[in-house]
Amino acid sequence: MINTKIKRIVCIVCALSAMTALSACKKEAEVTETTFAEITPTPIPVETTTTPTTTLAVYSGPLPSSDIAVTWQETTLDTPVIMYAAVSEGEFLRVRKGPSTEYDIVGTLTRNQQVQISAVTDSEWYKTVDGFYISSTYLAQNPAV
Repeated sequence: MINTKIKRIVCIVCALSAMTALSACKKEAEVTETTFAEITPTPIPVETTTTPTTTLAVYSGPLPSSDIAVTWQETTLDTPVIMYAAVSEGEFLRVRKGPSTEYDIVGTLTRNQQVQISAVTDSEWYKTVDGFYISSTYLAQNPAV
């Protein structure tokens, strides 16, 4: 009979232990669910930058004839001379309607691109065989290495 009572006590203790353990698990699950439910996702700021791209037309002549009235002095060369665009890699040399930066751009030259020069102005701009102008500052007699 003592054996039976001990067995019952052991069974009751085991049952209570199991119920306590289950209760603790249930409370932990409730706490976890509540905790996750209360968390609001925080957006991570992402900076995106866009670089504007510029596409320039490359001068490949012949260009349309100039509509600018000549108001400067120029000396015509006996024979056209080949010159080379002396600009940095990736840069463009502007070809203009007249011998000044005040005139419209009609095209561009890339580094070492050849151009035929037919005249020189009094303001040290070169006239191309197509009738347009390039600053003498950016032309060289030999291509850059």
